Amino acid sequence: MILAILVVSLAGCRTASKLGLPVSHGNHGLLKGADQARRLAGNAPRLPTELAKVALPSHRIEAGDVLVVEPSDFNCPVRFPSDQTVQQDGTIDLGSYGRLQVVGKTIEDIQGEIQLAVARVESDKRQRTTRLASHRPDHDDFDPAVDADVSVRLVSREGGAYYVMGDVNAPGAYSLNGHETVLDALIAAGGLCSRANDRKIILTRPCHDGQPLILPVRYQQIVQLGEVSTNYQLLPGDRIYVPSLTLWEDIKQTLHLAGDGETATKRD
Repeated sequence: MILAILVVSLAGCRTASKLGLPVSHGNHGLLKGADQARRLAGNAPRLPTELAKVALPSHRIEAGDVLVVEPSDFNCPVRFPSDQTVQQDGTIDLGSYGRLQVVGKTIEDIQGEIQLAVARVESDKRQRTTRLASHRPDHDDFDPAVDADVSVRLVSREGGAYYVMGDVNAPGAYSLNGHETVLDALIAAGGLCSRANDRKIILTRPCHDGQPLILPVRYQQIVQLGEVSTNYQLLPGDRIYVPSLTLWEDIKQTLHLAGDGETATKRD
């Protein structure tokens, strides 16, 4: 132990206190199952990374998203209420054109359904006017092309977030624009804390089959060597977890750093 203390003092270990003593440990442990999955995973070459990004699937609307619905032709008499916040029941209010269920649908789906709803209402108005003017009996002559051209835009997303947790300076949920990578996420979260174990960072990706994908992140290789194989492009719902160093890991890394400055960049 005395030897370890002397080595720590000489090495100036970043993880112990300035006294050079590895006397504390962080609060963010790595579950045994997560650590085992990290060790067995290796790289995932088929997943998009920093230099091989892909377009993400179309966003499916969630409660809390905000839409703007307006006619494509501003001279059109069709009018809608102002910005539409998707309610908890999954609907938006189109005023005289009724309520529309939108949760789980893409912008393209919603635009088509609104156009159909507008066409039905406007067609019915025209038929009523024509019947009154000509004294013709009621009939149903739906014209899907009547004043139906509308535009739908997503102006605020409630979903589409990724999460950075553990030993980072600003843990939390962050909005995903579609181009972010693991490194972008760690920078957005304020970087690693002094107690972070940068050799055991994991990316966890929930899957619909119930079996999440757990991938190791080789942080030092990403930032120092420009290696992008584990700088994955993020998807909605991704979780990045930065564990803390344990006391024993602190001592081991300190001893390694004292003997070989490059050891810290090697994989555990």
